[in-house]
Amino acid sequence: MSGREARARFEHKAAAKQSGEGALNRLQRVWGESPFYQAQLRGPAPDRFRHIPIDPRTPNPAIADMVTSGKFVIGADSIDAEGEIDALWDKAQTGSALHAFLHEYSWLRHAASLGEAGKAPAKALSEAWLDRYERWAPDAWAPALCAERLTQLCCHGALIVRGEDPLWRSRVLTSMARQTRHLAKTSHKAADGEERLMTALGLTIAGLCLPGCDAPAERGLEILRRELRLQFRPDGGHISRNPSRQLSIMIRLQMIVKAIEARGVACPGFLKHVSARAATFLYLFRCGDGRLAVFNGGYEDDGKALTHSLEGVDSDKAPTGFARHSGFQRLDAARLSLIADTGVMRRPADKQSSDERATARAARSGAVHHGDMSFSLASGRARLIVNCGAGAHIDRTWGEALRQPDAHSKLCSPHQGPESAIIHGGVVTHRRGEDSRGQLLEIERTAERAERPDQPMRHIRRFFLVARGDDVRGQDVIAGVSDEFLESLILRFHLHPAVKASMARDGRSIILAAPNHEGWRFRATAPEISLERSIYCGGGGEPAACEQIVVRLRGLRSRRLEDADVAGMVVKWGFRRVDAA
Repeated sequence: MSGREARARFEHKAAAKQSGEGALNRLQRVWGESPFYQAQLRGPAPDRFRHIPIDPRTPNPAIADMVTSGKFVIGADSIDAEGEIDALWDKAQTGSALHAFLHEYSWLRHAASLGEAGKAPAKALSEAWLDRYERWAPDAWAPALCAERLTQLCCHGALIVRGEDPLWRSRVLTSMARQTRHLAKTSHKAADGEERLMTALGLTIAGLCLPGCDAPAERGLEILRRELRLQFRPDGGHISRNPSRQLSIMIRLQMIVKAIEARGVACPGFLKHVSARAATFLYLFRCGDGRLAVFNGGYEDDGKALTHSLEGVDSDKAPTGFARHSGFQRLDAARLSLIADTGVMRRPADKQSSDERATARAARSGAVHHGDMSFSLASGRARLIVNCGAGAHIDRTWGEALRQPDAHSKLCSPHQGPESAIIHGGVVTHRRGEDSRGQLLEIERTAERAERPDQPMRHIRRFFLVARGDDVRGQDVIAGVSDEFLESLILRFHLHPAVKASMARDGRSIILAAPNHEGWRFRATAPEISLERSIYCGGGGEPAACEQIVVRLRGLRSRRLEDADVAGMVVKWGFRRVDAA
């Protein structure tokens, strides 16, 4: 087939797909706007909010200014209303991060922080939305967008109805009630994983906060019970293994518990049980600066919201440094904290229960981050070693790059093939020990080789924190792979943007200057150590420039390992405080 024919076939398939999607959207619109479906959304019209949840997240002044100016910049997308703020809805491209941000009403929290100054633009945006989408629309009324919009309106909707005429107030509350009934009927259409859980949370919150929506609230609790059972592990961790996602879920669970308690009825036991475990799990990721460690697509997030979520949690029941089911370990020594992703052991699909298979499907619905065996390191309030994170509202291209092993502080290789299973695959186990000298954590990944099943590929990563908290020693052992693959291996240590790094005079070590005025020296038993540029998206905003320590293993000779009758490579590395004795 010629290149021209291949291109023509590709364009034909793309046009057919677009035509099919257009036909489906037209069919959905006909059904959604039909008198039969519209009649199902009728019900009691609320005249007030029964309960207003507390949103603990800190407003962003920059986004508040966007609302007042009509100029929105979210990730790679930007829109200028040019003085006509209601035109934003017509300019937002469907499927973009900005489109989701607007239709989720994520801007309302920031506008509410302005008080009366934010009321007029927020009302203008809301009135324009109702003019276009009040009856029904397939993209604006999608379950995930609808659930988040209702949550934001329940928390901050008082801004746009307070002191307004009864007709406007009734229009807003009636629309919210109709969307809640719509969500109760369509929540099953949400995708697996986070979207289905967040939809159930939004439905339950809206049903509890709006009078006359008791039936949708019961429906939301019914779905929530099932999704929490499927998506939360026994140690309280969410299957996404994303601390930021865990915090978002935790905030909404607490909203639901308090809304139920405000009605003077007993809260379902499963809600209290899961919310307590989920909040306790967050202790594992709390860094010295009061925010979250960056793992699996998360970011540092909101310290105020994290503190609020941990209020009332018995610190005596907080994790003792590990989450076995979710696959995380934490080592603390004096001011030094190391959090490692140990990965999760999964049984073969043919040996899984129905619940385990459903959990696996939910996990696969989200993008997978190859961050297992990565780690973060902090001294007091200063973050030293980080993963690149994923930020918020970033472009899809960025998201794909940030999920790769190279975006994590771990062992990486540009080679793709069966041997790459020692980087993102195989079976991961871990062991831990502690004595008066310090704490040891060992993580081991094994993967079978088709040609030599008796000699599996192995990667062992060891961390040792000295009890004084001034020394971290690491070791990576790789065995069972070809010499060519060994030569391609790279150790990456991404530095936080606040850390300044420079090569030492000896040319074989690197000096780090932390923002808390501490100095650290990095050494490794490798012939090639360098500093290279990197990107940090863990702050939650725009990508920030930073550096990374790169250790290339080419030139290291393989030798016979002491604990196995195979050849392999051992590289030792460590961070030691410069002023340490």
